[in-house]
Amino acid sequence: MRRAGKTITVLLGMILMMVSMAMAQQQPEMSYRQAQRAIMTAMQYAIVNVGFSEPRVDQSSVRLKQDTVEFDAKGVHFTIPLKGLRKVTASCDKDHFCLMREEGTSGFSSLLTKYNAKKKSTDIIFGYGKGMACSQAQNHDECMNAAAQFATALNSLHIYALRPLPPDEEFHKQAAAWRALATKPVLPDAARVRRLLAEDAIKNKKPEEALMYYEQGLEEYPTWPEGWFNAALVAGELGRYDDAADDMQNYLELVPDAKDAQTARDQMEMWKIRAQTKK
Repeated sequence: MRRAGKTITVLLGMILMMVSMAMAQQQPEMSYRQAQRAIMTAMQYAIVNVGFSEPRVDQSSVRLKQDTVEFDAKGVHFTIPLKGLRKVTASCDKDHFCLMREEGTSGFSSLLTKYNAKKKSTDIIFGYGKGMACSQAQNHDECMNAAAQFATALNSLHIYALRPLPPDEEFHKQAAAWRALATKPVLPDAARVRRLLAEDAIKNKKPEEALMYYEQGLEEYPTWPEGWFNAALVAGELGRYDDAADDMQNYLELVPDAKDAQTARDQMEMWKIRAQTKK
């Protein structure tokens, strides 16, 4: 009996290890908001090869949803289903002419071909050659990085799409459970380190970097009121008013009776107005 019990314990340990490894493999490289932001940034520089023309993506048509990324180019509508997406890579040649491809495809089979209703060979392109997006971009470095960022963002959004609840709904559940705790847990080490990195970035006047670290910390530990509050302030400073308002809303959801709650609500409303004015 002892041997059988020991065997069961070993098996359970192996199963738990396999589950942990599987979960680790499914961790997105970007937070949900970072992935959304990367898609929108990259789309500024994207060109879609439809037939023999190469129109830019219509920025006003870009829609990011829980299960899809949608956009138009020269009147052709594309919907990329995130749940069924295989791993996406930026396939670039020696001239930095980059196409998006799904794992397991080759030749002329690019990411968008199967999502083109007319089934024509269609590519989403980032590159710097004559007439291409990056040759005309003011921010050349950002444009050249757009292909890799776009691929990483799609892969991250794919993982979020496979989760049972959208990120916002998952946060609401976590916030309610956290508020119900009589004693709140201490900040986990992973989030604490991100806080230190964010604070150091602020001291060195690197708000973009600070926001990245705050968002990484919140990905590790979503019920971190101080993290949401500080991320909101940094996002507001960067002019990302929609993100700032959302972050402050999350702060207030966690601590609705905080001493600065009314000030936080007033700031959130100001950001909402600025976001609408900016659009």
